[in-house]
Amino acid sequence: MYKMLLFTLMTFSSLLGACEKDKTNTPDAYGDGPKTPVPAALQGGWMYGNFSTTEYWNQNPMEYIGDGFELAIAFKFNANGTYEQYFTSKTVAGGIATYHQSFTKGTVEINEANKTLITHAYSAHYKQTKNGQTTENRDLTDKEITKTTQYTYEPGTEPNGTRVIRLKMNGTTDPLSFLLKF
Repeated sequence: MYKMLLFTLMTFSSLLGACEKDKTNTPDAYGDGPKTPVPAALQGGWMYGNFSTTEYWNQNPMEYIGDGFELAIAFKFNANGTYEQYFTSKTVAGGIATYHQSFTKGTVEINEANKTLITHAYSAHYKQTKNGQTTENRDLTDKEITKTTQYTYEPGTEPNGTRVIRLKMNGTTDPLSFLLKF
């Protein structure tokens, strides 16, 4: 659980990509950060997800309140060295379901020899809802960004044949398996 919470916090901080309203209307919505072509083996949409099996029911067993915790992170790596990152999490506490969602765009550098991947966030949008009511919905500012995030990666295949990349963010010990989804 500690590993999941640590990764969630680190990932959420990396998702706080900068975005000012005028940046979204530029011809290059991914910015002009450093980038390299993305190898064919890493192109596409990769997803990691987790959910809690606790707190499904209120004290009244007839009242479903949902998972205590849900998390999904997805990357889309494009051949031209750009990326998109999607993040969503949900917590239920005191009967209140809170969602955090973020969408980040930027450029990516991939070093196949060293198996490193560096994202350079250019723009991001954040949304928070509580019990279905939007409490925040805005583009993030430059001061709210972690501009660069470095990962190590290892491509592989799951036993069922699904392609996977195992990403490990700098500062963490265990990689997370992102399955090829789209």
